[in-house]
Amino acid sequence: MRDYILLYINGKRYQVSGEQIFQPFSDFLRHEQGLTGTKVVCAEGDCGACTALLGTVKNHELIYEIFNTCIYYVYQLDCQHVVTIEGLKANGHLHAVQQSMIDHFSSQCGYCTPGFVVAAAGMFEKKNVLSEQDVRYGLTGNLCRCTGYQPIIQAVLAVAPDTVPSIAECFPSSAMLQDFEQHTTDSIAAHYEETITGKSVIKKFFNPATLQEILDCKKQYPAAAFVAGGTDISVQMNKGKVHPDTIISLSNLPNLDFIKRQEEYVRIGPKVCWAELEHFCKNTFPEWHKTLTVFGSPQIRNVGTIAGNIANASPVGDSLPFLFVMNAEVELSSVHGKRWVDINDFYHGYKNTEMTKEELITEIRLAPLNAVQKMKLYKVSKRKDLDIAIFTAGILLEEMDGVIQNIRIAYGGVGPVVLRLLETEAFLKKKQFCLETFREAGKLARGEITPISDVRASAEYRLQLSENILLQFYYDVCEEQPC
Repeated sequence: MRDYILLYINGKRYQVSGEQIFQPFSDFLRHEQGLTGTKVVCAEGDCGACTALLGTVKNHELIYEIFNTCIYYVYQLDCQHVVTIEGLKANGHLHAVQQSMIDHFSSQCGYCTPGFVVAAAGMFEKKNVLSEQDVRYGLTGNLCRCTGYQPIIQAVLAVAPDTVPSIAECFPSSAMLQDFEQHTTDSIAAHYEETITGKSVIKKFFNPATLQEILDCKKQYPAAAFVAGGTDISVQMNKGKVHPDTIISLSNLPNLDFIKRQEEYVRIGPKVCWAELEHFCKNTFPEWHKTLTVFGSPQIRNVGTIAGNIANASPVGDSLPFLFVMNAEVELSSVHGKRWVDINDFYHGYKNTEMTKEELITEIRLAPLNAVQKMKLYKVSKRKDLDIAIFTAGILLEEMDGVIQNIRIAYGGVGPVVLRLLETEAFLKKKQFCLETFREAGKLARGEITPISDVRASAEYRLQLSENILLQFYYDVCEEQPC
């Protein structure tokens, strides 16, 4: 066991211990290392000014993805390599993206520019030739308030692919990989003492190397905060809303980032991030894939995990309507054993779940869609990208010869938890698949939900959405087949 985090920044090795482990990584870069090219604006992962490249070991090589350093803490970075804006300059020359940004007058105040440059450099790690659609999609997590986006897009499109060296060329990985291999099997335990509102608190951090260790740790510290991607809890910590005394990281835990398609189930590990799911679902669950493409930003999708979205228990969690109508099951593990819970029974109330304080989500499984099932997912928000939903819905239909054989309906944003509309489902079964049927079902759906008015929308608006979305579903299905 060790008491430090091992990481590399721009090819340089660091061992970080004590209080510094508990810092947002953007603070560590700026205040401890003087790498001030990484900017901080929102401290909640919305603007992308703090974007850097995260190199993670996959299949014995370092794969680089962009991420938000403001909501990624140092304790999440063990055995990883980070490349910041300073690291993109090679042999005394500006990176090709940097030079193109200058040539196309793509920067004004310059505060957001490093984030844009790093995000663009990350695109070239995946694809040599970029279309305008690629660039627009890849920059959805970066905001600019003064220049305007067109010059930035033009600058990235103007970059000649053969002028962009890969990160692996700039930072040979063999020594880093060997170093990481020698350390990833270590468990980590660290602590330091701080004063919060006049009270002395011992902050503790654990990074277990095996599942059994993590379950033992969870039993010993039942109030501990679990962190994988940390895209929600890190925001709350940055804003001073939560102050966990004990943090348990899953970053070095092996064998929990799997996606397996079997005949009976699709099995998903809790550490699978949204970017991996997005890629997997393109052919397997194409409707869910469309939802995942607007799930946060690339920086969020590269680190946020499916288990985190489930455990966070938000009534507008983007993944939940899909999982509800798919009757997904969640495996909960503790020192006492494992059990499976239907996700429809997982939520007892707002932020209140079936999971005990000693349990951890260790797998999610769901049956593949069959040939007669039709699914539609809906998210209503004020803007398409990077916004919290006002209302969400998932509808799964089985229809034969114009008669509804089975239907599942789940709504989010209409109560303290995501809801299955069981009465509306029962009404629709064995009814004719026609507009009048869904018009009547919409009126019934209004009575099954209890939305509130908040800063995003009124209760009446959500009630109307609950009715209208069933009509939208009818028309969407009709577009795909003769009615």
